[in-house]
Amino acid sequence: MNADGLIIAGTQSSSGKTAITSMLLAALKQRGIAVQPFKVGPDFIDPGYHRTYSGMDSVNLDSWIMGETEVRKVARNFTKDAVGITEGVMGLFDGANPDNDEGSSMEIARWLNWPVLLVVNCAQAGRSVIASIRGYLDEAGPECIAGVILNRLGSEGHVKYLEKACVGLEVPVLGLLPKISELEWTERHLGLQASQEQELPSIERIAELADRHLDLPGILDLLLLRPTRPKSMIEASVVPGSPKKRIGVALDEAFHFYYRANLEWLQEEGAEAVAFSPLNDPELPKGLDGLILGGGFPEVYAEQMSGNRSMIASLKKAQESGMPCYAECGGLMLLAEEMETKSGSRYPMVGSMPGTVKMMDRLQHFGYCSARLDNGKTFRGHEFHYSTWTRETSIANAWMVQRHANGSERIEGYKKAALHASYVHLYFPNSGELISPLLGLCT
Repeated sequence: MNADGLIIAGTQSSSGKTAITSMLLAALKQRGIAVQPFKVGPDFIDPGYHRTYSGMDSVNLDSWIMGETEVRKVARNFTKDAVGITEGVMGLFDGANPDNDEGSSMEIARWLNWPVLLVVNCAQAGRSVIASIRGYLDEAGPECIAGVILNRLGSEGHVKYLEKACVGLEVPVLGLLPKISELEWTERHLGLQASQEQELPSIERIAELADRHLDLPGILDLLLLRPTRPKSMIEASVVPGSPKKRIGVALDEAFHFYYRANLEWLQEEGAEAVAFSPLNDPELPKGLDGLILGGGFPEVYAEQMSGNRSMIASLKKAQESGMPCYAECGGLMLLAEEMETKSGSRYPMVGSMPGTVKMMDRLQHFGYCSARLDNGKTFRGHEFHYSTWTRETSIANAWMVQRHANGSERIEGYKKAALHASYVHLYFPNSGELISPLLGLCT
């Protein structure tokens, strides 16, 4: 089988998918093979690791938000000159619903006809692992899973034991990884700690680990290899002609939750994305026509961000002057009057919307949702946040948000003049009817 890409899926969350995806990306890059990383689902954190080890922005493939036609189109476009290495989401069959594949890695694999490599966490496990693998093979159906990678093995005896146990499996073992401290990356409240905040192994080192512990020839046999490089990162590309609008995009250690497709959509709409740092820049870039404040970890940098008073003043002035602004999650947190961390410390923020955002001990809202405007137009998105906006129940007015998991509804977000701030993350190619008029891109 020679496919345009493959999917690194797990039996569960925290099975080691990100590390193994990174190993494979680094190994292929070291061999001069053009690679394009993908991430199944709405994740913003794992793609940072993909970029570290491939040099390319990862592309999200979210079947619930994007739909089959869009997923196929995006995958096809980004694998014209590269092979797709795709990290799955949670376990192979985990997605939007409990009784079908919708929103799962398995659904993406079926749509694209890409083989699956199943990562199995074998810590403290023996022959029972084989029964588990056979269950996955049976549920997936014939020829969907092309091989397994046994991860977090113990002693050399454990390795040999499981090698022998796997002899009768219907698929090959394409990797045997012991517990490797360099690959035990720190986790925190939204998953892995952001790649920008960790000292990670070098590309050379992680490629060496791939050579040692993965069956790279066996994995490469699954792929249709291409010799040329894919197109480079979004913010490095040039928009031909004169852009209609210059849109400032918050981009630094605190704000980096952006779908690559969203930034490309801006360019397709004729806009120029102008990166700026709320943490480090003294003020907004000159000549902006609008702002996008994405998600990230502003709570980690609350003191530094609040202390950058000239930037806070610049953002406030832009809002008071009527500059259009679209803010998601972290952006909403920046625009509130103040932010309260888990330790109880309070830091003044921009104040374009009333109230405090407060970090909590558990997730406040998580998962897929639909957001409905007053005109009845509905957009699919997702939420994933530990903070809460203290004024939501009294003055939220942006739209009605319905959770996909249980159908519960609440009025959410804040809008005023040309400001739209919400905890919901949107996929811009499917949400242009909101974003274009807000930012003035349809004039």
